[in-house]
Amino acid sequence: MIFQYTAVDSQGARHVDTIESADLRAARAELMQRGLMVVDLGQGERRRRAPVDVEVVAPDSAGGAAARPKVVFTARAKLSEVALFARQLGMMLQAGAAIVPSIRAMQNEAVRPAWKSILNDVATRVEGGAALHEALGIHRNAFSGMFRSIVRAGEANGQLATSCMQLSRLIDAQRRVRNRIVGSLAYPALLLLLACAVVTSMTLFILPRFAQLFDMLDAKLPLMTTVMLNTAETLKTWWPVALLTPTTVITLLVLWLRSDTGRATIERGIMFVPIVRKLAAALMLTQLLQLWSAALRSKVPLLEAIQQATELSRNVVMQELVQRAHDAVREGRSLSSALREFSFVPPAVLAAVATGEESGKLGEAMEFVGNWLDEDSSNLLATFTRLMEPMILVVMGVVVGTMALSLFLPLFDLATAA
Repeated sequence: MIFQYTAVDSQGARHVDTIESADLRAARAELMQRGLMVVDLGQGERRRRAPVDVEVVAPDSAGGAAARPKVVFTARAKLSEVALFARQLGMMLQAGAAIVPSIRAMQNEAVRPAWKSILNDVATRVEGGAALHEALGIHRNAFSGMFRSIVRAGEANGQLATSCMQLSRLIDAQRRVRNRIVGSLAYPALLLLLACAVVTSMTLFILPRFAQLFDMLDAKLPLMTTVMLNTAETLKTWWPVALLTPTTVITLLVLWLRSDTGRATIERGIMFVPIVRKLAAALMLTQLLQLWSAALRSKVPLLEAIQQATELSRNVVMQELVQRAHDAVREGRSLSSALREFSFVPPAVLAAVATGEESGKLGEAMEFVGNWLDEDSSNLLATFTRLMEPMILVVMGVVVGTMALSLFLPLFDLATAA
């Protein structure tokens, strides 16, 4: 059989030719023996596929193409798994290992069944003649468009190992940002939970005892104490309603926030809060610039790199920025001109991007300013957390202090009268 192939040699030179072999696997093996990395082998050839869910797409009414199978995979991968996959694959390729044995080795070490299944399918497809980026493209819920684009560029220029290591650093940076946000909000959330627990305990257990004491003493209670005791009695009697009401409100709020309208409202509103606006912009731009830098340094075309960034986040502000940047580059304008339309983009970022475009080193410029923003966002997040903690403590102190003062004022009056 005669197969047409596209491959890259160790010097990065691209070869497009034909090869005669018994089957697709033998053709790939022979090309690898020649020192060529296969980018594409055969066009329209049957390749071995793992069992998949198939959805048949009917031909259009205008006499379109015949029905074709649409491959659907819904399995997802953890960010840590994808990062480890990129790092280990890059290290093994740098050590001279082949792609399929490398993926099989990672498959044997995988713990989660879903991830093991994904690796098995990718290895099977590559072994059957598919390019790596094609095999990854079947699992779009596990490997993002940007991940696949960088892998495809690495295969095309013969620098797949370097591209994998670049992806590993990129995903590790995304994980650090996510962990930093979760870690910074954990302590304020714990303080808030503690404050709610204290207020609830005082309302349900301590205030009723004081109410009995005041009834026994027949004390004249201040208005503040009377309102608080009546509220506590109402909550104790109607606690199911008191519990159901905030639960319902929180549920409706969560559902609204998950809707497109609610999420867009909050994400746009955040950009009008001074401190939060600066922090949100720094976190967003850090991820965006680091991603674009990794793509450009892996020789992904700028327009494609910008387009693939739409999968980075569902944030409407980021989506608008990416779309404006895509439109600007497609129309022949500079990327910096599109970023300049957004007031939250710092002047330093605009200057770095503009300089990178002028010097032809846009990837390096984005990497530099992305690292700077990463450090800046860390400092802003730490400052934001330090501001939240005393605010929660102050609110907690005011609430508990007001309740304590309301309880002890009648006792002071009784002691003075006696």
